[in-house]
Amino acid sequence: MHAASLPLPRTASATRSAGVAIAAATVVSTVFVALDHSGGGSTPAEILAGIARLATLKAWVHGVAMASVCAYAYGHAVLARRLGLQRGVVLGGLAVYLFGCMAMLLATLFDGFVTPHVAIDAGTAVATRVAFAFDLVHYLGVILNDLAKLGWVLQAVGTLAWSLVLLQRAGASRAVGGIGLLSSALVLALLATSATSMSMASLLAVLCAQLLWNLAVGGLLWRGVEAGE
Repeated sequence: MHAASLPLPRTASATRSAGVAIAAATVVSTVFVALDHSGGGSTPAEILAGIARLATLKAWVHGVAMASVCAYAYGHAVLARRLGLQRGVVLGGLAVYLFGCMAMLLATLFDGFVTPHVAIDAGTAVATRVAFAFDLVHYLGVILNDLAKLGWVLQAVGTLAWSLVLLQRAGASRAVGGIGLLSSALVLALLATSATSMSMASLLAVLCAQLLWNLAVGGLLWRGVEAGE
């Protein structure tokens, strides 16, 4: 009983915190993503007005998404440290994954804040500015779609790098490595075969593949992954 009451070593505590951060971000972001929806409309003015009406909702949804990306960056940085940053594949995986997080932050910034603000500004504008705002929102959508794809690809590559290291271990680490290998392969295959504008089915498949990896690695960090050699 006395041993159980002793504080965890600092390294173990940080590892558990990283596991909690990844798991919590996965659950919370999934719930908030489900709340997001389009504003409807058929004409440019109606579509922009619909986006403007959802500005507060989109700010909350994408604000949570941005916080979740930061939690993923923290959690996976701890994972990389525990696997051994002296290994090139681990350090390279971390660098690629963090660049993926940066791309995702930009995508959520455009979708959750820039696009709604453009729509709000167009609400009292003359017809020519409404037309310009509609075109701008359209191409912002193209940009954020490409940024999201880039982020998913880079995160999948980072996941693949760490999974190869985990597969060399035994027990739970090897199982999580197998999940990571499957998850990253599925994400890369879906993105390689998707159209410029991803279908909802492809988007949900990517999110589900990432969810499996995040929950698995979160659980592994909570249990405590041994430091790399």
